Amino acid sequence: MTEPPWIRCEGEAFRDELNRYKLQNHPFRHHPFFQTIEAGTAPMPLIHRWAAQFYPWLACVPSAYAERFARCPTDPKFAHFRNLILDQLVEEAGDPHGQSIGHPELWLRFCEGIALPRATVLEATRFPSTMVAIDEFLYLNREVPFFISAAGSSEPPNVDLCSRLLPAWRSKYHVEEPALTYYTLHVTADVEHTKFVNEMVGAFASTPEIRRQMWDAMLRGFALHRLLIDGAVGEGYVPPPP
Repeated sequence: MTEPPWIRCEGEAFRDELNRYKLQNHPFRHHPFFQTIEAGTAPMPLIHRWAAQFYPWLACVPSAYAERFARCPTDPKFAHFRNLILDQLVEEAGDPHGQSIGHPELWLRFCEGIALPRATVLEATRFPSTMVAIDEFLYLNREVPFFISAAGSSEPPNVDLCSRLLPAWRSKYHVEEPALTYYTLHVTADVEHTKFVNEMVGAFASTPEIRRQMWDAMLRGFALHRLLIDGAVGEGYVPPPP
């Protein structure tokens, strides 16, 4: 019987195995809802329903990264990793001096681009699935070491998802370019963030116990994203006929 990856792989080899599995199996890659967006067959009311529920989760990401930052020790030997986390936190939240726009605001602009008013998004009732996904994400970043929560991050598959959806938003849903900044940014920004995440995983995947925790954090990330999507579009979502 083949040994599990947290036993047979160490350090950078484990990092690569974790990243490969994440890219191949994340809900961003396989969920039929995203496949119908790519095909241009997802009905706009359902897209609105998903977009409105994705906003509160996205709005909690800076808080989750703040929790991750707080879990990174202040000892000088961790300074590099604190800087990596802080860079991600500032980019997600937006520069307080107005040099960059936070990702939640970019998502609201995307919503406006698909004719979903921001007031409707901000006033939308959170589904129980959305609240559970948010609570799980915040809990994970608050309660485990920063390198464990980093292993569960969704940046690698999000690069692929944004790259796939961007042409569909443009050509099939006719979303104007200014409203697509969230997507164009993540095609490039999450490449850099993937490097940050992978660096943390490779540096701290030192024992089978830690590597198993990293693997479990990845699977929990899969579960919360699946819950977030299924809660918005319906579990067992069946694509409409072409």
